[in-house]
Amino acid sequence: MAATLEAGAAAPRTEHLAMAAVFFANGAAFASWVSRIPAVRDSLHLNEGQLGLALLAMGAGALVAFQLAGRGIAHLGARALTLATGLMCFYVLPHPVIVGSLLALAFSLFMLGAANGAMDVAMNALAVEVETRQRKPIMSGLHGLWSAGGLCGAALGGAMAHADVSPFWHLTGVAVVLALVTLLARRWLPATPPAPMPEGPRFARPEPGMLGLGAIVFCAFLVEGAMADWSAVYLTGTLGTTAAVGAFGYAAFAFAMMAMRLAGDKLLLRWQATSLLRLANALGAAVLTMALAAQQLGLTMVAFVAVALGVATVAPLAFGAAARRSRRGPGHGIAAMATMGYGGFLLGPPLIGWLAHATSLRFGLLVLAVLAAVISVLAPQLAEPAPEVQAA
Repeated sequence: MAATLEAGAAAPRTEHLAMAAVFFANGAAFASWVSRIPAVRDSLHLNEGQLGLALLAMGAGALVAFQLAGRGIAHLGARALTLATGLMCFYVLPHPVIVGSLLALAFSLFMLGAANGAMDVAMNALAVEVETRQRKPIMSGLHGLWSAGGLCGAALGGAMAHADVSPFWHLTGVAVVLALVTLLARRWLPATPPAPMPEGPRFARPEPGMLGLGAIVFCAFLVEGAMADWSAVYLTGTLGTTAAVGAFGYAAFAFAMMAMRLAGDKLLLRWQATSLLRLANALGAAVLTMALAAQQLGLTMVAFVAVALGVATVAPLAFGAAARRSRRGPGHGIAAMATMGYGGFLLGPPLIGWLAHATSLRFGLLVLAVLAAVISVLAPQLAEPAPEVQAA
């Protein structure tokens, strides 16, 4: 009897570890590709405009996949789609570095973006099911492991580039290892039978009751995208720091996001999601505003960390809430949030650039403080609806 109880108690842990491996693998795959973008640019002799066009194809592939992933989950189940799209993602991973033309690069990146985007939706839907079975928060930690995978993938990519290892052999090796990890995790991933969704619009957009959630995700991803592209520019250009300090600014932001996500599940056991999101983003908005006014390096670094702590848990909290509330199934709910988020992520960098050109980069980054304040105000949208409201 004791052995049976121990085995039963171990099952949730092994499911959790299997999901952690999948999230880590997805983050590592994406960052591994990103780390070799300079090598692809140099091998094809691309200018910034051509490279931007090719990278836009990857974003387009992801957006197309978001629309299809919800229906894929309904027909195949989240587990099957996670495995299928994961293996496809790892298979496509080395292809962009062996192409011989801009058109071929754009096509391979479209396929990589589609496979990665579909895997993103499917693994989040599967994670929501595991979280529901375990009756405790795990989504934030899983997204933290995605961030950890990204940091590991980027670090390995940098080391491989420094050692002058061929991008093809680097990415092929990464793809093989991650495919084996995913296949090993397959044994412990929970079975999820298909669940046909009701008829409705094919475009994965937030349902009327989840527009507030969509707005939160849009704002958070816009902040994240803008910080990725403009934090180092602000430090080196406006504050006059060295390039090394500029790079450290975004590193501090990324590390703070990872740490907050890893700690998020335990924090949610003590704090309500709405309170955590409201307070963290109010703090981020206030500190960033003060830092932009003071233009002092130390306070600016603190502000970058504070903003990261505010937006870090938005994706796991909003994706989980959308999956539980969507009347068309968890896959559709997550796909709608992913579409909103990716739209914000793509819009953020050029929006800040336009504002900086028209006014100043300080004013452009002040918009991020406003968006953090908006997230704080909209935080109650995370609260689960009362039963009588759902019935109505």
